Amino acid sequence: MNNVNQIAIKVKCPNCGKSLMDSDHKLDNVPSIRLIIKYNQQSGMIWLSSVYGSFAVDCDIPLIENEIFNFSCPFCKTDLMSKKQCASCNAPTNSILLDTGGIINFCSRKGCTKHSVEFEDISLALKQFYDNFDQYSGNNTSEI
Repeated sequence: MNNVNQIAIKVKCPNCGKSLMDSDHKLDNVPSIRLIIKYNQQSGMIWLSSVYGSFAVDCDIPLIENEIFNFSCPFCKTDLMSKKQCASCNAPTNSILLDTGGIINFCSRKGCTKHSVEFEDISLALKQFYDNFDQYSGNNTSEI
């Protein structure tokens, strides 16, 4: 990812609250988001870029285009599927929590790039964003 200003998110499990960040497995030069992924009889690990808007991914099972995958927490094994459907393709979405408050929703269909962020307190989230963004301007990646 070559954007001048990138925003890296920090996320945790909505069930057990443990960080899903993996500093040992970096994508886009920042810690990735590590989850369990399942498809049919296969199960493995997937690492998603934590840079918002990047679709960089590493996975130890094959990712088949247009198929729907299940995601779960690597610690408590809780399924991350939400009750919402993707606004683009109608597949189930998955939800993880932002450390700063709020929810990231992402589509479970390989190839669909629809995702969204919901904030509990938009004023606090924007303040934290601007505080962090100002100190990380330039070619760096800021984190929220």
